[in-house]
Amino acid sequence: MKKSSSVYHQLYVIERVECSITLTKSRFNFTIYMEILYVDYSTLAHMDIKEILDPKKLLITIGTLVIVISILGMANSEDWAEWGWDDEPVGDHDAAYEQMWALHMLPIGVMAIGTGLFVTGKSLAQMSMISSAAVIVIIGGGMGYMTGEHGYDGTPPAVWLIIPLFTIFLTLLLGITGYMLYKDLEKSQEA
Repeated sequence: MKKSSSVYHQLYVIERVECSITLTKSRFNFTIYMEILYVDYSTLAHMDIKEILDPKKLLITIGTLVIVISILGMANSEDWAEWGWDDEPVGDHDAAYEQMWALHMLPIGVMAIGTGLFVTGKSLAQMSMISSAAVIVIIGGGMGYMTGEHGYDGTPPAVWLIIPLFTIFLTLLLGITGYMLYKDLEKSQEA
């Protein structure tokens, strides 16, 4: 087996491998060509954290996830109402509230995508920091307190928590990357 060529990209390598096989009794000879794709971790090791965590990409990703969560909430509002109110009886109005809450989240996702696409520089850094802080404090802290205070503290199945928890994690990273971008832009203005 011999390696015939490699194509290097920023984060992955495509390697073409040639493999020859000869069977002696039948004199059967053939060659196989395979292309192998793998992540080039050495490239990641040389990348700066600022290159990996880009506020624009994070905003677009978070916005997309919020839209997915919103659509799931509108489509599964009855289940979400039952999970939220736990042991209490759930009426049609509870499912309607869940559906409306999910619908009200939709513009937040669209605004995040729009911000990621159209805002640059210092404004992008500032929007990243303020939106991250607002979501963490108001939705994470405020809604967490209010839902518990009013008995809306049931737990959905773990599968339904994966996307929201990942989105909250990315939102926290967004604030950090916004701060790093802001500091870099300030340093470049001073120089």
